Amino acid sequence: MNLQSALAAETDGSTLADRIREILPAISGNTSEAESGRQMPLDSVEMLRQAGVFRALVPECYGGDETDFIEFLEALRLLSSGCVSSGWFAGVAATHAHGITYYPRSAQDEIWADGPDTVISSSFAPRGAGKTVEGGYLVNGTWDYSSGADHAQWVQLGFRVEGEEGLSYLGLLPRADYEIIDNWHTVGLRGTGSKRIVVKDMFVPEHRCWGPGLLAPSLAPDLHDNWIYRIPFIFTATNFVAVVLGAADGAVEAYRSGLTARKRAHTDQPRIDNPLAYVRLAESATDLRAATALARQHWNTMVHSAKTGSMPDMHEMTMARADEAVAVRMAIHAVDRLMDAAGGGALRSEHALQRFWRDIHNAGAHAWFDLENKLVIVGRHMVGLPPDPHIF
Repeated sequence: MNLQSALAAETDGSTLADRIREILPAISGNTSEAESGRQMPLDSVEMLRQAGVFRALVPECYGGDETDFIEFLEALRLLSSGCVSSGWFAGVAATHAHGITYYPRSAQDEIWADGPDTVISSSFAPRGAGKTVEGGYLVNGTWDYSSGADHAQWVQLGFRVEGEEGLSYLGLLPRADYEIIDNWHTVGLRGTGSKRIVVKDMFVPEHRCWGPGLLAPSLAPDLHDNWIYRIPFIFTATNFVAVVLGAADGAVEAYRSGLTARKRAHTDQPRIDNPLAYVRLAESATDLRAATALARQHWNTMVHSAKTGSMPDMHEMTMARADEAVAVRMAIHAVDRLMDAAGGGALRSEHALQRFWRDIHNAGAHAWFDLENKLVIVGRHMVGLPPDPHIF
């Protein structure tokens, strides 16, 4: 997709998924470059920009598309079925735009001063320290796992303020105010470039801060009318679920397409003649349908609440935390089953299945999907105990 066609897409009625589908072969073709370079290729970033990914959740008044949130998640899943790293990077960048709407209007004006395609990376864990000074905070710290850092114009970082025990904030810093350390050496999601951020004695004005905590209310509650901005920002982390489901989609297709051509080494008989080969495919596809149903139930509940201006009850909110983690665990098991059945050829570096297998395990290691911790949250709720403050 060139720039002219991308601009035309804004008025031709195409959906985000339509535009992703158009660029997917080229994005998928860049996976080797993404892995070897350990970050998104510039060409892929530009294609995502032209497809409207970065502006998908940006408010209309800043030139954004205000894309329906479920439409966004389904498009992200499609993207991830071709390149999981691209899906992870795109999901992070797009949902960060949603989070910016929680900051004061003056911060939003700064972020989107040059247009709606601003890329923002992050590291939300409050690893930094902030000292209160006139007009804001003096921040220091080191943060890991800032996906897409090399392509971002801004970063959101979590920090604790001296003297405010237990309270954390997010602060926005422009690219000139921090250093990127290239420490992203991983088995999977190599193309996300989730590198280390270092900040030394940088002033962050109060208007570029939001908190305390990731459940804090918006500091500009009446600025945007669209229902998508009534979705609590922390819930937009469900974009990671869409990425994992897309990775499993890609793995299922890689196994299916390979199965039709694969033959036994010693007998030259087609593997497809063995019922175990396609039964494993069917079993994994069924597991993926079940995982999808769990995820979509959560998505639909979240969207219904936002559209109606209500909040889901505490039981639903608590169960959703476990549902997402269970869905991801099911998707990972589905891919593991296919990898076990695919034979030694699937371990070759050029085989797509091993890449999806590595990527989905790397994605599943994210703290958002820590199933055992989520089950502790659900179990405590079910027996009437308060949440454990030490569990995320």
